[in-house]
Amino acid sequence: MKTQTHHAPHRRIATALLAAILTFSLAGAPATRATPGQHTLEVSLNYDFTADNACSATVTKACLLQFNIYDLTSGTPVKLFSFPAPPGATGPVTGITATSALLPMKSGVHTFGATAQMADGTESSPNACTATATVSPGSPVTFTLTVN
Repeated sequence: MKTQTHHAPHRRIATALLAAILTFSLAGAPATRATPGQHTLEVSLNYDFTADNACSATVTKACLLQFNIYDLTSGTPVKLFSFPAPPGATGPVTGITATSALLPMKSGVHTFGATAQMADGTESSPNACTATATVSPGSPVTFTLTVN
């Protein structure tokens, strides 16, 4: 699978910029998946929490709460899943990772975006930090072969 990563030039978007390298990996669902065409997204990003510190058990306001992952392929952002920022982070953090639950995805090239969301709901643009990945079609449900 080929993954392309794009990141925005350094500028502030709302109160947080996802000044990150964003990579996506699409993993096929396990053999016991419910339906063909379901995949998980494995994401890895870097974020500098210097300006907007991450929330923690004691800091719950004016802090970065979570990252949101969107599918931008249709032109209208579709939120796929969210995952929390590392609690209490106050500087650059590399290799923040998360894996989605099984998601139904059509095969083809998809554009994904990641946002940073503050505790008050303020969110960066899903178009500021993007990556593209190709979703492979599902495998046949059954296969029979006769050798004569």
